[in-house]
Amino acid sequence: MSQVHTAWRLRLRRLYIQSVWYTKFKRWKLKPLGIVIILGLIVIFINESLAYQVARLRWPNIEEIAKKPTVEKLLLVADPQLIGEKDEGIFGFITRTDADRYIRKTFAQVNAYINPHWVAFLGDIFDEGLSASDDEFKRYFERFDSIFDYKNHEQRYIIVSGDNDVGGEYYGDKQPMLRQRFRNFFGRNVALYHQNDIQFLKLDIDMFDSYTNGKRDLIMEQIHTHPMTAIFRIVLNHWPIVRRTANFVKPFMNDLEPNLILKGDSHHFSITMYDRISMKNTILAEEYLTRPFYTIDLGQKNLIYEISVPTCSYRMGVNRIGYVVLLLDSESQTAHVTILLTPKRYTALCFYIFYVIFAVLFMIVTSLFSRRTLIQIFELLR
Repeated sequence: MSQVHTAWRLRLRRLYIQSVWYTKFKRWKLKPLGIVIILGLIVIFINESLAYQVARLRWPNIEEIAKKPTVEKLLLVADPQLIGEKDEGIFGFITRTDADRYIRKTFAQVNAYINPHWVAFLGDIFDEGLSASDDEFKRYFERFDSIFDYKNHEQRYIIVSGDNDVGGEYYGDKQPMLRQRFRNFFGRNVALYHQNDIQFLKLDIDMFDSYTNGKRDLIMEQIHTHPMTAIFRIVLNHWPIVRRTANFVKPFMNDLEPNLILKGDSHHFSITMYDRISMKNTILAEEYLTRPFYTIDLGQKNLIYEISVPTCSYRMGVNRIGYVVLLLDSESQTAHVTILLTPKRYTALCFYIFYVIFAVLFMIVTSLFSRRTLIQIFELLR
């Protein structure tokens, strides 16, 4: 009997404590500071959690295609342009931290969603690669590794250099020293990789490079012992290939016979088809897809497709940012392309600014006027 009595006393005491805590919380939350804190927590939840989950719900379901044993999954990343240490001024630490955190979060989310066999980075890894000292470049690389977990997955990551990494946007800015430094961290600038029915040819051709006078011998060295004869013959390059002059494109296509070219640089998504017979380009898709997947038949020898991958960084000033997924089915010789769009970070940052302005004004007004006075003012305004 005493045990039952003790149990009831403990239960009543617990209910009393809970009721006291609830009363205090109820009083606290009705105070101006309590309202500001609660609204702040709601804003943080929306920006840092809900927005990412909503974006993920819009991604197409890849499982129906990817579950086939003949399918290889590729995750394409372009133009992360990790912010440097010189150009951001006094707010550099804040902008670098937020941009890095955004890319780290979206990449981890996409990587877990896809679980790709290969991840290809299509150039402009860093924003200030050209002007970086060796120590700065090393720190940039360490940030890259912390964001993308590069060192633990070197065997399935392919890193292409871009103009912001080694030069190439302006004539003469592509210095051998910069290319060698990039190579020391990310491997050869020109390399051939082979996996099952896929061959990847990594290149560093910029807008000023010729093919027959400069790049051809270096490329042919790579494919001399392993000709590009796989079902999927994929060229990776930061700059576009099919939109070059005929003097470049024709010998390039005749020598390599790729059926798919992946590029970055433009920050926008597009699919372009090049006809080797007519030597004309046709744009098949731009900015978005009208259906979840765009399917490309890569069994036609005369047609080459170039996919431009959008930037994954919100700092590039474009409206649609994200990643591209490529599902390669060797049985049907088709490539299934889709875009995984990520949240618009600038919208979230504006949301934060509006909240701070509201919070400051709210605290000022509530400190100047009593609750009764504010109620009277609102009644007059009505």
